[in-house]
Amino acid sequence: MEIHPLGEREARAASRLLARAFRDNLMNRAVLGRAGPSQRLRANTAGLRCQLGQALRVGRVLSLSEAGELRGALISVPPGAYPLPLPPWLERLRVARVQGPRAVSRWSWVAERLAELHPLEAHWTLSILGVDPPHTGRGLGSRLLLRFLEQVDGDGLPAYLETDAEANLRFYTRAGFRVVGELELLGVSIWRLRRPAAASDAA
Repeated sequence: MEIHPLGEREARAASRLLARAFRDNLMNRAVLGRAGPSQRLRANTAGLRCQLGQALRVGRVLSLSEAGELRGALISVPPGAYPLPLPPWLERLRVARVQGPRAVSRWSWVAERLAELHPLEAHWTLSILGVDPPHTGRGLGSRLLLRFLEQVDGDGLPAYLETDAEANLRFYTRAGFRVVGELELLGVSIWRLRRPAAASDAA
């Protein structure tokens, strides 16, 4: 297995992989309403392709490959770069045509509510971590998370993330994250987690 920075040529494959990973995500279902699995997959792919484009410019995107095949990806935002800048208007228009104005408006509202609670301290943000569904349960997500945290610890900074999957709490707390808040948006519970800086742990 190989973990490396995602290249622009891999962005399309990564957006499709993450779209599959989050197709049935609770917030995704709440935002997209009655959309079926195939519609959610299409909407996800459009949104993630747009987000990946910005993350490749100002964030850090890791990919995990096995035998030349992409298996997982992690999007993170370095200190001072949150939130990611808005994509060019033409890209946003393409997303709106696929997702519909109602879904775009809902995603924006959710993002604004979460931004209000985002930490002000210097930190790394783990934005998205996903593994292709056929390959979950093999520790691939843990490998990506560990590589991300090596960067975080090397900088001596805390890390922050949000998740709407209660099952993920154990995964992240094993890596040193602790729940610092919980809220509900569109009927979906969201947990906010923070991992102290390595220097704080040592102290």
